[in-house]
Amino acid sequence: MYFRNAFSDSYDIITRGGRMNTILLGIIAALFLVIVVYLIPLLLELKKTVISVRNTAENNLNPALDELQLTLKSLRSISDNVNDITEDVKGVTDSITEVSTKIFAVNRTIDALSSMLSVKALSLKAGMTAALTYLITNLLKKGDRQ
Repeated sequence: MYFRNAFSDSYDIITRGGRMNTILLGIIAALFLVIVVYLIPLLLELKKTVISVRNTAENNLNPALDELQLTLKSLRSISDNVNDITEDVKGVTDSITEVSTKIFAVNRTIDALSSMLSVKALSLKAGMTAALTYLITNLLKKGDRQ
């Protein structure tokens, strides 16, 4: 009986509140219908807007994308040219380094030769001076003896 009373009480609430539930359900259905009625035109307008934005983007962005691709190709070409020029400059720099090394070697050789030649020239001068002094001294002594 206890269970029966609990069940019958809940059944009584449903039947007593049945009219209230029907009104509440009707209000919810009406609100849902109003929302749907307002959402349909809104969604249709949103669809038109999206299509318009897509068309505008395609019409305006496609030329810009084509121009961007041309710009990127141009930049790639410039970059390749800069790389080629850099390699040429490296070659010229290597050649200049090699020439400067050879000039330095020639300069060292000339310095060595000039110091060797100046030693020989100074030795020759000293020898000639000594020989001439000796010769003149001996000639003067021989002239004094006669």
